Amino acid sequence: MRFSCFSIPFVVTGAALLAGPAVAADFRVLDFGAPCDRVVALEEARGSGPFDGKLPSGYQFAFRIRELDRDALAVYSCDGGKLFRGGYIFDVKDEADAAALYATIKKRVTRERGTPSYDFASAAHRKKMSDAGATLSRVDMMVAFWDGPTSEAHASVAEPSKDRGWRVSLSYTANSHVKE
Repeated sequence: MRFSCFSIPFVVTGAALLAGPAVAADFRVLDFGAPCDRVVALEEARGSGPFDGKLPSGYQFAFRIRELDRDALAVYSCDGGKLFRGGYIFDVKDEADAAALYATIKKRVTRERGTPSYDFASAAHRKKMSDAGATLSRVDMMVAFWDGPTSEAHASVAEPSKDRGWRVSLSYTANSHVKE
C-alpha cells in the first residue's frame, strides 16, 4: 500500500481528534470554583507526597512535589469549599538561589502571560517608592503580577523569618478573589 504525502497528516490529525481534547486545570488538578474535596485524591494520583508540617498561611492543603527540577510545595486555598488560589512554594538556600529561581519563574510566566501587569523591578515602581522616601533592597524588587483571563499570577521572594529560610513563591488567584 502506498501513502501519499496527504495521508500522514490526515492520520495524525485524526488520531489527535479521536484522543479528545487535553484538559488542563486552572491550577494543577482543579479549575477555579471547583470543589476542593477532590484535591487530596487528585494530588495523590499525580504522585504528590503528603506534607505534615505547619500549613503556609492562607492555604488549606499542601503537598510535596517536584516543580522546575526542585522540591516544592503545591498549595491550595478554598473559599466555601471551592478553589480560589493555588501556588508553588520553594525553599531556597540563600538570596542568590532565590534570585535565580525568581528570574526563571518570571521568564516562564512572562512567556505564558506576557509582560507583567505590575513589576516591582520597573523604573516606574522604583521611582514611586523613592519619591515616597523608601529605600528598596534587591528582594523588594523581586515581586511581579500578571493578569490573565481567569486568574492573576503573582511571583515573589521572601527573606528568612523566625521559623523559615529564604522562600520563592508563585501563586495563581481566581479573578473573583483578586482585590484591587
